[in-house]
Amino acid sequence: MLIDDRVETARKLGMDNELVLHGGGNASVKVTEKNHAGKEIRVLRVKGSGSDMATIDSKGFTGLRMDDLLSAKSMKSMTDIEMMDYLRKSMVDPSEPSPSVESFLHAFIPHTFVDHTHSDHILMLTNSGTSREKISEILGNVLVIPYIPPGFKLARELLNAVENINDKIEGIVLEKHGLFTFGETAEDSYQKHMKIVGKARKYVTSVCGEKLFTEKYTDEVHVDHILPEIRGRISKNFKKILLVRKEGEALEIARSEEATKYFDSGPATPDMLIRTKFSFLYIDSAADVMEKIDAFAKNYAEEHSKYAAEYKMHDPYPTVIIVKGYGIITAARTIKECNIIMDQAIHTFRVNAAAGKLGKHQFISKKEAYEMEYWPLEEAKLKKFKPKPLEGYVCIVTGAASGIGLEAFRKITENGGNVVAVDLNEGVLDIVKDINRAYGVSSMGIVADLSDRAAITKMIGDVVLNYGGIDVFFSNAGILKSEPLEDISEATMDLHVSINAIAPFLLSQKIFTVMRKQGIGGNFIFNITKNLTHPGPGMVSYGTTKAFSAQLCHYIAKEGGKYGIRANIINPDKIFKNSRIWDNGVLEKRAEAKGITPDEYKRGNLLHMEVLPEHVANLVVALLDDTIFGATTDAMIPVDGGIP
Repeated sequence: MLIDDRVETARKLGMDNELVLHGGGNASVKVTEKNHAGKEIRVLRVKGSGSDMATIDSKGFTGLRMDDLLSAKSMKSMTDIEMMDYLRKSMVDPSEPSPSVESFLHAFIPHTFVDHTHSDHILMLTNSGTSREKISEILGNVLVIPYIPPGFKLARELLNAVENINDKIEGIVLEKHGLFTFGETAEDSYQKHMKIVGKARKYVTSVCGEKLFTEKYTDEVHVDHILPEIRGRISKNFKKILLVRKEGEALEIARSEEATKYFDSGPATPDMLIRTKFSFLYIDSAADVMEKIDAFAKNYAEEHSKYAAEYKMHDPYPTVIIVKGYGIITAARTIKECNIIMDQAIHTFRVNAAAGKLGKHQFISKKEAYEMEYWPLEEAKLKKFKPKPLEGYVCIVTGAASGIGLEAFRKITENGGNVVAVDLNEGVLDIVKDINRAYGVSSMGIVADLSDRAAITKMIGDVVLNYGGIDVFFSNAGILKSEPLEDISEATMDLHVSINAIAPFLLSQKIFTVMRKQGIGGNFIFNITKNLTHPGPGMVSYGTTKAFSAQLCHYIAKEGGKYGIRANIINPDKIFKNSRIWDNGVLEKRAEAKGITPDEYKRGNLLHMEVLPEHVANLVVALLDDTIFGATTDAMIPVDGGIP
C-alpha cells in the first residue's frame, strides 16, 4: 500500500538528525480513498501536528480532500488563521491530528510522494549568502526559492515555481528553510532527497573540511557554583530547569572562536525561533553573569516593543547560554524541552559555522525573526497552553521507593514536577524508570544511605548539576524500631538519630542554601507523624528523633520567610499500604500492646477508616500550590483520621 511505503521512507528521513530534529520535517502521499458515502476521492495524507517522523505510523498522517486543496489555487491570499480554518474544513476526519501548515505546498506539487526536511547541509549553503545560481550549480537539478515565512504566501510562491518543474527537476530548495523532493514512488522521492543532500555535504566538506569549530579557549569560566543563581534569575516569570552539557560537541563549541561570532546571529532555521529566540547569551566571565542575564532580558523587551508590540511578550530570558570553555546551558519548563533546545543550539552552531566559512553568514532580519517567533498560529497555541501546576519544579523526596514517599513521587510527577527519588533500596532506580516511561518525565533516582554524610553532600551537588537547583524538599525517610525505654541500645538510638534527625538537618541546611541563592522561594515539608503530638509507649527512639526534625522545621520557617521559603509539618498516622516501616512485626506488636487486632489498629481513628499514602501525597501536592497554601508556613497538619 502507498501509505505503508510513505511510513517507511518518512521514518528513514526522521531518524537522521542531520535532516530532521524533534518533530520537524514533513512528508505526504496522495491516495484514493472512499469517503463516508462510499465515493472514491483523492486524499492528501500529510504528517499531522504532533507527529514525529522518526516514529510515525499511518495514523500520524492527516487526510485532506485534494479537490478542496486544489480549489485554493484560485485564491490570491489568506491569513494564517484563515488558512488553518480552510485546512480544518478540508479534513476527511475531523478527529485526526491538526493538518500541517505546509499542506498546501504538498498538495500543489504534482507528484504522489513529497518529502521535506531541514537538512543542516542545505541550510549551510542557503545561510551563507551563496547565490541561487551557485546553489543550483552545486546541487544539480533544483529550483531555489527565496525565504518566505510558512503559510499560504509560501504555497502560492511554490505554485508559481511548480509551473517550471519538468522531469529534470529533482527538488526545491527554500532558502533558510530546507529541501523538498518528490516522486511517483516513496523510494524515488527519498533517493532524490539523499542525493541532493549528499551533494550539499560533499561541497560543504570540500570547502570547510571535516572540522567546523576552531578551538580558541581552553580556560574555563566556572559556573557550577552559581547555577542556582542563574536558574533563579531566569525563572522570574516561571520556574525553569537548567540542562547543563559540558562534554562532546557542546564543550567543543564553548571552546571555539565560532561561538563568539554566532551567538547573536540567529538559529539555523526560522522554525527554531519559537524555542531558542534569535539570540543566545554568551558568558565570558563569572563575575557579571547576572548583569548579562538582565541585559539580555532588557534588550529582548526593547526588540519586542519594536517588532511585535501587538502580542503579549514571551518570557524575555535566554533559553540558550554558552559559557566560554565550559559548555552550553539550556533552560525550559521540562527536561524534554531543554534537550530539544540543546539539539537546536548545537545544530545552529554547525550550520552557522559552516555558512561563515562558505561565504558570509546571513539569516533573516530581526523584524522577520520576531514575526516568526510571534507567528499568529503559534500565538493561538500558546493561548491554549496550560502547563501542569508543578512544571519546572525540582523536588527531592526521601524514602521514595515505598509507602508515602512513592505515592508522593507519583503525585508530584502527575502534576509535572521533576522528582529526585532517594532511597536506600536499589529498587528505586527501577521505579524511576517505570515512572519516567509512564509520564514522559526525567526524574532522577539516587540510592543513598542517609547516615553517610559524604553521600548527602554529593547528592545535592548532583541534583544542582542535573537540574540547576531545588524547589522542594519532602523529608519523608525514617526508621522505626519499637522498644520500651529500658530496652533501647545506644546503637539503636544512634541509628534513629542519624536517619530521623541528622540526615534531615544536613539535607535541609544544604537545600536551604540552594533555595536562598535562587531567590525564587521554596518549600520544605517534613513527615513527622502523630507521634509528635500524641506519643505512645515503646516509641522513644522514633518519637524523640522525629521531634528534632519538627523543631528544625520551625526554625526553617522562621529563617526562610524573608526568602519566600515555606516550611510545614504533616503528621500522618498508621499508613500501612506499601510501607516498609511496619515490617518485621511492628504492626502486630503495636496492636498487641493495645490489646486489639491488627485491623482494629489500622482503623483506630475517629473516622474508622484506613488512612492511605494517597491521602498524604495529595496533601503534599496541595502544600506546594501557592494558590492554596501560599500563605501558610510553620504549620502542622494531621492526616490521621482523627485521634480518639
